[in-house]
Amino acid sequence: MAVPMEASTEKNRAALVSLWAAFALTSVKLIVGLHTNSLGILSEALHSGLDLLAAAMTLAAVRIASKPADARHPYGHGKIENLSALAETLLLFLTCFWVVYEGVQRLMAGESPVTPSLWGVGVMALSIIIDVNRVRILRRVAQKYKSQALEADALHFSTDILSSAVVLVGVLAVWVASALSLPAPLHEILVQADTVAALLVAVIIFRASVRMAMQAVDTLMDSGSTREQQAVIAAVNRVKGITDVRDVRLRSSGPTSFVDLTVGVEPGIKVSEGHRLAHEAEQAVALVLEGADVTVHVEPHSADADKHCDPFAQVQFTAWNHGLSVHNVHILRLSEICHIDLHVELPGDMPFVQAYERVKDFEKALHAAMPRMEVVSHLEPEGAACALAYGASVSLSYAEMAWREIEIAIAKEPLVTTPHKFSVYEVPEQGVCISFHCDIAPALNVEEAHTVCMRLEKQLRLSIPQLGRIIIHMEPGEKAAE
Repeated sequence: MAVPMEASTEKNRAALVSLWAAFALTSVKLIVGLHTNSLGILSEALHSGLDLLAAAMTLAAVRIASKPADARHPYGHGKIENLSALAETLLLFLTCFWVVYEGVQRLMAGESPVTPSLWGVGVMALSIIIDVNRVRILRRVAQKYKSQALEADALHFSTDILSSAVVLVGVLAVWVASALSLPAPLHEILVQADTVAALLVAVIIFRASVRMAMQAVDTLMDSGSTREQQAVIAAVNRVKGITDVRDVRLRSSGPTSFVDLTVGVEPGIKVSEGHRLAHEAEQAVALVLEGADVTVHVEPHSADADKHCDPFAQVQFTAWNHGLSVHNVHILRLSEICHIDLHVELPGDMPFVQAYERVKDFEKALHAAMPRMEVVSHLEPEGAACALAYGASVSLSYAEMAWREIEIAIAKEPLVTTPHKFSVYEVPEQGVCISFHCDIAPALNVEEAHTVCMRLEKQLRLSIPQLGRIIIHMEPGEKAAE
């Protein structure tokens, strides 16, 4: 995405003004600092020298960032501004280390080699005046065109104003101590004011540098603003016809913001209608982030899907989203609460702490989808569920014995007849399991049929104590009614 000519010209002009101002200040401070031997002024001269280098880097970054996107840089060249800001902070850190080292040496020596002079006072006052105007120009252009390189320069030079003021006080104190011939104790304190001022400058520079570095790294790492993300979600949710907004991702490259998001629409609408809703979603994002490059992915999602959520489907969908395989899903509804037990398969050589965190994220996602729900997950190595195949590890003689006991139990129940579709299999955690179908009197209600089923299950467990799970599928039958 190319930067408009007007924006490029104004940003270049602001960067050039900053460059020439840095050159002038560096020259004046260096001459006066060498003349007065003031550490405060020399540290400011070094600071301004690095400002000169930083301003040159900013000018180069602004010019490169104005280039249009190409095959190698599909998002444009805007991130060069963030690299420039990061490099600038590294230069400032070097300034801090030198000033602190020199300042500590002078304080330990107990003397200050500063030559009292009003030239030092004058140059620092001039520095403050120039920096105030430079910050005003840079900040206006940075806010107008969302230039992070110019914004970093403005922040940098706004700290220069404060540091220059501190050095001004220090140099003025040394001059006052000499001009008024103050007593020895007070004189010794005031002549060290320049060194103390230099150390304060180092602290100010270090603090500003850390903040600038964090901002640059955040942008380079595509750490989108949570506040802007929530504003985008709220704006798109207000579009009539959009039923869901998720997977919102933000990144920036120079002054341009890039937004990717997925929206849900009713499954039955036409493609043209879905395209229209996607276009309205883009316009909604543009109201939050002006000039943003927006990519909208449209998926079917009914507005009633969350109101009538199938717990089984939600469990499987959430597990799929987290790359997990689940089985033995049991759901029990207790008034308004849904209790879910399930098994989760994970690689056998995965550390348990890592596996636990993956399952924990999966459970949190389930809670977000179905708030009135309790989840109990059982972790097991992949492949443990392979024994679920019918007949696994169950001998033919055992199966015949189980079938014979089923026929005996059903013969004792006058309301049940015709056992069929018998299966027997083995599950690692439950042992041998059986399932079968049978006919039951159609006149019974659910509670009565369940009572008959429980009697059958109890009889079978007495006959075959080692049985695990028993599944009895009852069907209305004519013979059972007789």
